[in-house]
Amino acid sequence: MRIAIKKAFKIFKYLSVLFTLVYWIGVIIDDYVFIEKYWDTHWLEYIGTWSLFFLIYFLVFSFYFWFISLTIILIYHKLIKRTKKQAGNHT
Repeated sequence: MRIAIKKAFKIFKYLSVLFTLVYWIGVIIDDYVFIEKYWDTHWLEYIGTWSLFFLIYFLVFSFYFWFISLTIILIYHKLIKRTKKQAGNHT
């Protein structure tokens, strides 16, 4: 089970980098009009708002990823693997 969690963590790291890149590129593309018009006066507010939303989205992403990953790992190791062992012992 430890190996499966290590693999899930490796996948999580790659997905986190991808998530971060997509989020920040998407924010810049989505709010480009506001950046052009109001960047000189409201830049700190924009960065703070984007960072807060990034933190919230990243926490939600992390929660769902680990909830789904650990559920799948536990189901596999506690149910499927045990069933295979029991089926192998009866033959």
